[in-house]
Amino acid sequence: MFFKNLIIYQFDKNSSIERLDNDMLKNMAFTPCGPTDSIKKGFVSPIDDDDVLKLQVQGHSLLKLRIESKLSPSSVIKKKTSERIEQLEQKLGRSVTKSERLRAKDDVIVDLLPIAFTKDQYVYVWINDKDKFIAVETASFKKAEDVLALIRKELGALALKPLSVENNISFTLKEWVCNDSTPPNFFVLNDAMLADPLEGNGKIKLIDENLTAEEVKSYLNGGREIKSLSFSYKQQTVFTVNTELVFSKISYSSEMLDENSDISLDDKAKRIEADFFLVANELANLIKDFTKAVQ
Repeated sequence: MFFKNLIIYQFDKNSSIERLDNDMLKNMAFTPCGPTDSIKKGFVSPIDDDDVLKLQVQGHSLLKLRIESKLSPSSVIKKKTSERIEQLEQKLGRSVTKSERLRAKDDVIVDLLPIAFTKDQYVYVWINDKDKFIAVETASFKKAEDVLALIRKELGALALKPLSVENNISFTLKEWVCNDSTPPNFFVLNDAMLADPLEGNGKIKLIDENLTAEEVKSYLNGGREIKSLSFSYKQQTVFTVNTELVFSKISYSSEMLDENSDISLDDKAKRIEADFFLVANELANLIKDFTKAVQ
């Protein structure tokens, strides 16, 4: 099932995302690493059909980014670098400088690229035309921005802003826990991250803990803030959300996972389309209800 993590960006009124069609995506299609490439990124078909790089289903679009990177074992790099430094010192008749050491290491990495191992990663991108947002399947803003940078390069510009609300999210989450007053459809679960705003490293990670316990409330009443909290939504989707509105650790009920089981796995394209539409609708409602609740 799609989307274990999500970072969401809202469209600006001048957003040009609607121009991102299948033909434009072909200009950003994936090509494998060459002998001297360390990393390559590009879009592939979400349904394994090279002619379809953008899957569109009733107001939702799905893109699939492939990232191929070359990796050399650190032990090999270290050994080869030591050998190169030793040869360089013999040639120069002196110890090498720090910058020369770094240059030697970089040269070794480049030399190893043609025989390096390759690693593939896939990142899904969900465009919601109705609710005017684009979501990247990651919990890292850096990774999300890297993905969006690829799209921006082709479009020329892409006006987006991270999902946000006016209210203090941490304060709202704290109220919900302390007063046992979560909004309709949401139920607080047992994982949380607490932090002391006056101490940069004063974090407490709670896993499978009773958040209504007096000990937890004493932390919160003592000034600690909630930085992330886990929830159940309509008893069928579990997720964790932090104060930056990054949704992570998303999982779905068995009933939801089985909803499209009547579609044969042999009809891969149809099953992917149905699963994507199911999840997109569920998460769109979740995101809308949650952001409304913390406004």
